[in-house]
Amino acid sequence: MLLCRCDITSKNNDKVKKYIANFERVEEKLKEVEAKDHLRNFQPIIDGNEIIKIFDLKPGREVGEIKTAIREAILDGIIQNNYEESYNYMIEIAKKLGITKKI
Repeated sequence: MLLCRCDITSKNNDKVKKYIANFERVEEKLKEVEAKDHLRNFQPIIDGNEIIKIFDLKPGREVGEIKTAIREAILDGIIQNNYEESYNYMIEIAKKLGITKKI
C-alpha cells in the first residue's frame, strides 16, 4: 500500500488530490474488513470439545449455544478471555439450558 501511495504522481494537482482521496477511502475500507475478519475469526479459550467433555454431551446445538454465549460475553466485555471466567460463565449458561456437569 505504501508503494502504491508513492506512485500517485502527476503534474496536475487536482488529479493527485483525487487519487489520494480515493486511495485513503480504500485504506479505510481495508481497515474495516480486517476488523470484521478479526471478530469473525475470534475463538474463546474454551472450545466445543472441552464443552463436550465437561458435560458429557454429543456434538450438537447445546454445545454451539454454550460456545456462542461464551464468545459473545467476551466480545461484549461481560467476562475476560481467560479460562476461569469462561469456565464459570459456561457453567451458568449450561444451568440455564438445563445441562448439568458430568461428575
